[in-house]
Amino acid sequence: MTDTPTGQCLCGSVAFSLEKPISHVDACHCRMCQRWMGGPFIGADLRDGGVRFSKDETLTWYESSDWAMRGFCSRCGSSMFYRLKGEANFWAIAIGVLDHAPDTTLGKEIFIDEKPALYALQGDHPRLTGEEFLATLNLSSDEAN
Repeated sequence: MTDTPTGQCLCGSVAFSLEKPISHVDACHCRMCQRWMGGPFIGADLRDGGVRFSKDETLTWYESSDWAMRGFCSRCGSSMFYRLKGEANFWAIAIGVLDHAPDTTLGKEIFIDEKPALYALQGDHPRLTGEEFLATLNLSSDEAN
């Protein structure tokens, strides 16, 4: 595995590298992520941004809420990025678009109250409801919808 994490969409029209290693991944079970990914969103958490694009001609952003955007390739449809709008420099990268799976653990699960009963992720890690997670972002559920 390389020192610099890299990734791309299915067709290769969006390609990127990360400026720092991945420390952990998180899983989101909110209904938006379920619709976007077809299941939970499992992504590398980058609190200080650090995404450098080598190709981004088909990268398209969808404003999914007043506070967040989701990035995807408009050619092949790969769901790739989640980021907060405004001054917060927070990105999450779908681990499936990385060239090498990160050698790390699951940091936390969020929106556990919206998780379907048909699966459960293993491990001893924090599991936050939507309300608990939004409080960490200083948002209420009213603001997030």
